[in-house]
Amino acid sequence: MTMTDDNGRPMDLTGWSMTMNIARGVNMTPLLTINSSASSGSRIILGGTDGTIQIIITGADTASLESYGLPMAASLTQYPVTKLGLHELVFVAADGTPGCLFEGIVNLEQKVPA
Repeated sequence: MTMTDDNGRPMDLTGWSMTMNIARGVNMTPLLTINSSASSGSRIILGGTDGTIQIIITGADTASLESYGLPMAASLTQYPVTKLGLHELVFVAADGTPGCLFEGIVNLEQKVPA
């Protein structure tokens, strides 16, 4: 994805840091934390002056996550999709200003290994 300013121009993310937390609910201990300081494995890659943000979650990390509840009726695949929890992507800008880029619900599509 690309983070843009109010005029639609890519923002310079040089010197920024970002962290994504996935948890069962609000104010709960994260099941998974991903950040831009990691150089391998699950991580967030910031594209500097291009304003790009890549979120990479490894297969090992997704395999460790367990969903809960009944599968959703409107699954678009042959695999069941169930609720995992909530996510948020927070940042600290180069000038030290903190913020939240986005937050929402995380669903997990469970596939049977080949």
